[in-house]
Amino acid sequence: MKNGTMYATKLKKAYGKIRHGMAKPEIPEPDDPIQRMAIAFLGLSGGDEEGKRLVDLLMSGMVDWNEVRVSRPFELCRAIGDNSALMLKRCQQLVSALNAIYQLEHRPSLERLKGLGRREAKQYLDKLAGVDDYVSASVNLWSLGGHSIPIHDALLEVLRANDWVEPSATRAEVQAFLERNISAVEAKEFCLVMNAYAEQSGSGRGKGRSAKASVDA
Repeated sequence: MKNGTMYATKLKKAYGKIRHGMAKPEIPEPDDPIQRMAIAFLGLSGGDEEGKRLVDLLMSGMVDWNEVRVSRPFELCRAIGDNSALMLKRCQQLVSALNAIYQLEHRPSLERLKGLGRREAKQYLDKLAGVDDYVSASVNLWSLGGHSIPIHDALLEVLRANDWVEPSATRAEVQAFLERNISAVEAKEFCLVMNAYAEQSGSGRGKGRSAKASVDA
């Protein structure tokens, strides 16, 4: 990412102030990789809480992940009550990924990743049909304990609006930049703090507040 050193300094200074103003977040236990994958697919716009809510809605009408795999994307959209073009795309990607996993594992499960090295597991995820940079990073961090920093749309907007990252940088470039500047030990807490901050800012939620935050320099 262009001007990485400058942005790293600005972000670390802002993050220190944001972190100081919040209670220490509780780090969750690793979750099921398939569950996490679905949370990431469906929560790309608003983050994990939105993704978890939509997965709960989806699974309330499904027997298991195999039923999700063989369902049509529009049926998944109907189950969660969102027929937008964006959600249809995310459901198509979820179905594609589940089918790709099924072809490799003969079941909709990513349990095998827990026995792989972190680099091998990331390579496996990155090669799956439908899986994008955000989904791969989310599974790697929250299910496998790898060094990744998933950035959903609302947080990406906050980072850009506050000039903490290069405005033209892609999600993949921003995630790579953060992974270079935030250690593996700090990654989960950083994500929890910044996700909470993005939620408070109201970015992408229609709450009438700007994504640009009031963090004093």
